[in-house]
Amino acid sequence: MADIVLSSTEKGICHIAFVDPQKALSNIREQYPLANVIRKELPRHIEVLHIFDDSAQLKNPLHLHLKGTPFQLKVWEALLKVPKGCLTTYAHLAEAIGHPKASRAVGTAIGSNPIAYLIPCHRVIQSSGIFGGYMWGPIRKAAIIGWEQAQVKDITDETF
Repeated sequence: MADIVLSSTEKGICHIAFVDPQKALSNIREQYPLANVIRKELPRHIEVLHIFDDSAQLKNPLHLHLKGTPFQLKVWEALLKVPKGCLTTYAHLAEAIGHPKASRAVGTAIGSNPIAYLIPCHRVIQSSGIFGGYMWGPIRKAAIIGWEQAQVKDITDETF
């Protein structure tokens, strides 16, 4: 069974994964080879977990520490604008960032998203309506989409 593993730097959350903690530790060491990795639960990690409790309010804004290309950062920023409970497509996201013919590149950037759920790559589906790939598996993607839609009231449009 997978856990939620969070990693952060002094600048902010840099990694969230739905994986075995040992696998996550090896991924973090690979991604940040010069980092001094300390296994410790911090108050900001506990605070982040409140995103799964719709009735809870975060006390402080979340800060992210992202490492990516300018294109990836643009895609991840656009993902943050997709409202909870709504879906978009790779093509629509490509248009939204000013690269209408870059649907595949958008998909690649989404696939390299280091911060599961907070950067909501699960809200992107194929234009055909098929959910498409998800780093953490299609069952988890469907469950997250269903859970979010159940949390949001009065959704009038499935896409933004």
